[in-house]
Amino acid sequence: MRRALLVLLLVACRGGSPGEGDHHDHPDKQPDELPGQSVTVWADRVELFMEYKPLVVGRETAFAAHVTEMPTFKAVTAGSVTLMLRYGDGTALSGNVDAPTNPGIFRPKLTPTKAGACTLSMDVESAQVTQSFTVGACEVFPDEAAARKALGDEPEPPGRIAFLKEQQWKTDFATVAVVERDLQDGVRASAEIRPVAGREARLGAPAGGRVSLAEPVPLLGMPTAKGQLLATISPRVGALGDRATMAADAAAAQAELEAARNALARAERLVADQAAPAKAVEEARTRVQVAEARVSGTKGRLAQFDVGASGRGDGRVFQVRAPIDGTLVSVDVGSGESVEEGQSMFRVVDLGKVWLVANVFEPDLPRVEGAHAAWFTIEGYPRPFTIDDSNGKLVTIGRVIDPKTRTTPVIFEVDNAAGHLRIGNFAKAVIATGPPKKALAVPDSAIVDDAGKSIVFVMIEGESFERRPVRLGIRANGWVEVLDGVKAGEHVVTKGAYEIKLQSSAGSVPAHGHVH
Repeated sequence: MRRALLVLLLVACRGGSPGEGDHHDHPDKQPDELPGQSVTVWADRVELFMEYKPLVVGRETAFAAHVTEMPTFKAVTAGSVTLMLRYGDGTALSGNVDAPTNPGIFRPKLTPTKAGACTLSMDVESAQVTQSFTVGACEVFPDEAAARKALGDEPEPPGRIAFLKEQQWKTDFATVAVVERDLQDGVRASAEIRPVAGREARLGAPAGGRVSLAEPVPLLGMPTAKGQLLATISPRVGALGDRATMAADAAAAQAELEAARNALARAERLVADQAAPAKAVEEARTRVQVAEARVSGTKGRLAQFDVGASGRGDGRVFQVRAPIDGTLVSVDVGSGESVEEGQSMFRVVDLGKVWLVANVFEPDLPRVEGAHAAWFTIEGYPRPFTIDDSNGKLVTIGRVIDPKTRTTPVIFEVDNAAGHLRIGNFAKAVIATGPPKKALAVPDSAIVDDAGKSIVFVMIEGESFERRPVRLGIRANGWVEVLDGVKAGEHVVTKGAYEIKLQSSAGSVPAHGHVH
């Protein structure tokens, strides 16, 4: 049997007995009623809030067990519950129910046979969750008078806020335990996700002509392999000319070069025989150089055409291929479209790793020297992204300050195997500075601004909450240090705090043991 985790609260308070209705009913307590008891337990995958009357020998006791699945914080709507009472001498009795009477509420019953100290445990078997855990200590009283004397009748502490389980289950609600965490202070900066240098390729048209997209048709977000054919371009015959024309130009240039070389040789013989002036040789050499340049140009164009072409004869086309493995992030052309030489066609980026470029203000630069960790948030993602030695590294800290913004880029390389980061994402970054320290912390989402004061709502019991002003310290990686206002092990509301704030004006917490 797995033990319950973190916190067990056993609180004696007022109320009536659990009944079978469909909603909370809070009748006035009768003078002869026994004070109610309640317990809240957080186990691995279950939160239990249970109400019951004191255990008395020979008296059947009904329990109202509110069972919440973790971490969804939704009601367990089917399954069975077995409640076990075990005495100190090892004897035990149990109560079982095969289904909830209301969504999330199970009502096992026990009839104690003898007085004495005991413990309660529970097994939950459901398609939603299976959990065995200890509920906590209990006591069976010999009679009602002994129960009243032992439990007393203390009033509910002031300031408690009621937010019933039925309300929690129907809203976006969650709590988290206050624990010590390693927190690290840091420098805040605006940032942007950019491609890693050398892992981006912008593909332009190698020649003007008509575009034909390859099969499969390139689509945004499609992975590409190095050398993969993306499109072909059929060049226009009046623009760059076809291959036959370029071949003829190359042959003509070669013939002109041969004629120029022959003329140079003849001029050199004439000058040697003193039959021609010396300048005739210089002029012949110039004509050879011009002819060589023309041959080089025409052959270069023809070679370039052949490198990018496929097919035979007049059907040759230019090919556009992906130069790197990556993701197609831009498609700027369509089949049948005419393009000019150099016009943008595709953009391929290797998104396996990306850069976080944070713009750090000039006064903060000395603090980030030697930084090796950071975290950042992107709109739409509930949790921050973390950069540490396991998934990233510091690339560089800029050495030039932008004269307009007075900032310098600090660049981290980030692993993006999950593909959540997109080029151009705006981010809010924190660059870690100084050593980490142990501190009590709660998520940022638990902090509520109440008329300019930072507060949290603490779950005292399953349906009872308390407003607590808090004094905050450093913020790090989605968590904030709490210097004063909460204790380790207490549970604070991280989702649904606004609803509880509204509920605080509706009245105090209902009496325990209320009728459902």
